[in-house]
Amino acid sequence: MLLAVQGYFEAGRFITDAPIQIPEGRKTIITVLDEKIDTEKEKEQYIAYWNNIIEDIKNSDELLEGEPDRMRFKTPEGIQTL
Repeated sequence: MLLAVQGYFEAGRFITDAPIQIPEGRKTIITVLDEKIDTEKEKEQYIAYWNNIIEDIKNSDELLEGEPDRMRFKTPEGIQTL
């Protein structure tokens, strides 16, 4: 099994972008990229991205009909069984 997790180091600890559970005794490899994360810049880009989506939705004249399909995401445990 291979699982990629993004995050950053802060105060000597690895902080993931999303919660994750790694089973005890698993061999892990951490790759450190030689780039510093600009969290303020990243936050601004994230906000601008979603503002564009919201603006596109507001400007859309498409008529929505029916119920949307439900999405189901696999848990880390479910991914391991694949």
